Formats: sequence, C-alpha cells, structure tokens
Amino acid sequence: MTHKEFVEKYNSGKLNVLINRTYALRTISADYLPRRYFWAHTFWSWIWFLSIPAGIIMLFFNIWVGILILFFISFLGGKAVKKSAMQFVLQHALEDEKFFKFAIESKTIVIESIPEVSKDLSI
Repeated sequence: MTHKEFVEKYNSGKLNVLINRTYALRTISADYLPRRYFWAHTFWSWIWFLSIPAGIIMLFFNIWVGILILFFISFLGGKAVKKSAMQFVLQHALEDEKFFKFAIESKTIVIESIPEVSKDLSI
C-alpha cells in the first residue's frame, strides 16, 4: 500500500490502524519523530511522573485532594501519555511518507482493511 492510498483510505474510514504501544514509545524516544512530538511527550510524561509525589504530599494536607491526584492524574495520566505517543505516530505517518514506510517495516503500525458490509439485507 502506498502512502497516498493509506491517507485516502484512513480518512474515508476504510482502514483499521493498529499501533504497537511499546514501539510507539521507542520511536518517540529514538528521535524518529519531529521535535515537537518529543517535547510534548516529555512534558506530559514529567507532569504524570511528578503527580505521584505531589499526590502523596497532598495526602498529608488534604486527604481527598491527595486521593484525587493519585487516582486521576497518576493512574489515568500514565495511560494518556502512552495513548498520545500512539496518536503522535499515527499523525506523523499520515503526514510523512518516509516515516510511514519506516513504521510499516518496523511493525510499529499494522494496517487492516475493514471489510465492506453489504447494504442489501434481503433474504
């Protein structure tokens, strides 16, 4: 599949794109993406990482705020950071043909066609 076909089919909703989370994180760390993605990922990773001690400290002052920080920011923040890395890889694959080829070859992105469903429901 060429990059142009990939972009057209993805935008029309005819593709299911699977992104390997581990490879996506490695791709960002290995500097394959533009710096804007790297810095955005680094910023939110640090926010997530620093929320853990902030939540623990807040437990001593206001237990409910500490619990909220520990649960929502720490738990959900980690998932959000990983999901955003996958989204960065997909977004850059749509923008850059060279990176698209790299992502396919390294199995960071796996493409599946969505089978067309017949609209004729008659028996």
